[in-house]
Amino acid sequence: MLIKLSDYVAEYIKKISDTVFVGQGGSIIHILDSFKKKKLKIIPSQNEQCATIAADAYSRISRTKIGVSAVTSGPGVINTLQGIACSYFDSIPTLTITGQVITGHLRKYKQIRQVGFQEMEVVEMVKPITKYACLLIDKNKIKYELDKLLYCALEGRKGPVLIDIPDDLQRSYIDPKKLANFKIPKKKKNQFPKKKIINLLNNSKKPLIIIGNGVNLSYTKKEVASFVNKLQIPFLLTWATLDLFDHNHPLFAGTFGVAANRYGNFFVQSSDLLLVLGSRLNTQLTGANGKRFSPNSKKIIVDIDDWEFKKNNGIKIDVKVNQDLNFFFKQLKIKKIKIKCSDWLNKINIIKNSFPVYSKKYSIQKNKVNPYFFMKTISNNVKKGDIIIPDASANLIWAYQSFDIFKNQRVFTALNHSPMGYSMPATIGAYLARNKKENVICTIGDGSMAMNVQELATIQHFNFPIKIFVIDNGGYGLIKQTQDTWLASRRVGVDKASGLALPDYIKIAKAYGLRTFTITKNSEVKKVIDKVLKLKKPALCNVIVDSKQKVIPKLDSGSEIDDMSPKLSRKELEDIRNYLNN
Repeated sequence: MLIKLSDYVAEYIKKISDTVFVGQGGSIIHILDSFKKKKLKIIPSQNEQCATIAADAYSRISRTKIGVSAVTSGPGVINTLQGIACSYFDSIPTLTITGQVITGHLRKYKQIRQVGFQEMEVVEMVKPITKYACLLIDKNKIKYELDKLLYCALEGRKGPVLIDIPDDLQRSYIDPKKLANFKIPKKKKNQFPKKKIINLLNNSKKPLIIIGNGVNLSYTKKEVASFVNKLQIPFLLTWATLDLFDHNHPLFAGTFGVAANRYGNFFVQSSDLLLVLGSRLNTQLTGANGKRFSPNSKKIIVDIDDWEFKKNNGIKIDVKVNQDLNFFFKQLKIKKIKIKCSDWLNKINIIKNSFPVYSKKYSIQKNKVNPYFFMKTISNNVKKGDIIIPDASANLIWAYQSFDIFKNQRVFTALNHSPMGYSMPATIGAYLARNKKENVICTIGDGSMAMNVQELATIQHFNFPIKIFVIDNGGYGLIKQTQDTWLASRRVGVDKASGLALPDYIKIAKAYGLRTFTITKNSEVKKVIDKVLKLKKPALCNVIVDSKQKVIPKLDSGSEIDDMSPKLSRKELEDIRNYLNN
């Protein structure tokens, strides 16, 4: 029995997702029509960028389904790149389907700029930010390509994939019995240096476990928790894993990096052994000079991507484990590991208590809203299971420095690509992938809000009860802080005075039909947050923050990561280093 190719695609998608995020256009109409016939939930975006961002967030929240987007050729594809890049750099499996011009209008020579209307060489464009991308030329290879796409998205280090389907093939008919099949390739087996790992752990006096995003991607949270609890080894969390453990876990030594906890950086610099689980140790974690990162420690790095061991970042790796974390925990024999580090753990707890990120002075600020106080209040008032999606720049750092995570809460954003405006469409994908009993909360800067403000229409149209808190500091706060450091506070395009035009978001939200709120000072924060979070409909709240508010603490370029600004006295810094190193 023959079946329309677009119907076959829709039936295939139903096996991996129940929702598709789409943009309309002449070259994708048959695919979208089939999605509707097959009763998939279709969420049209105002901009295709937001379709792929929503699909990215959908994948992050759902463990059993994959975020899928579908857009038309040309300008539709161009707009998708932002979301695809978020998925690629954070290793998130997503599938993008693009409609292409008919096969007879595809150019044969690169020197010809364009033949068909809105024709574009999609595959070559997205290759650098996808694990696999293909143009369907033979309609009988549709099953082969879909199977290969799904395999590539989920195999090894996960990531986005894309298929470009010409319009004439979408509306052609195929015989499912005659379709080509994809065969899963055999995996090579890598050596597992069990004895080296156990010996290094047993000889360590100041070990730390660094828990990276690979734990999320491999679903090994339980294995990691069992590992650290049985061995009583203190651990550091990257921002990608901040929601894996309660903030008050007795072995939690903080976060570390350019804008993380000051105390976490003390510990990582003084450690004699780092066991790194699924983190690529990017420059936001290590600082610009990898040779100065944790200089006295042995480093065991477990990573599924062999290429991560070939980076020229200056970090010396003592043991390279190119394995999936599930395999790692199955092979490593915990009974043979005998670590004694109670003295180290006592020192960690003493230093942690001496350098809290949150200062009580933030709560008594009279003029405008202190962002640390606001983020701390949000953190204390969300329920178990709620999803919080901070956006980029200063608002992101204030959030991750201030949040106290409780059981089953989810906090995420696009950390590596980190585009302004991510969190707005991400809330849509997260909402549709979740339990729907908890809140989905977006915190976003006034500068970032302008990037995707149009998605308020989507949120209002579907009545998604998403809560948006705009952190309004009158422009680009983190760039201003950088200009203060490097350019003697010369301002260019960061606020109204330097040419940046930003709208009134309360007026815009009202025009879209959303409930609106404004917070102008600390004394209003708790009351208004309670009102917003209790609503069963979407709402936007504008939070007025001092335009001079800085990110504190933060690493200045060129400094070692335990020497953050505001600077400690040289004596105090040396005393802490000596205390931890003795």
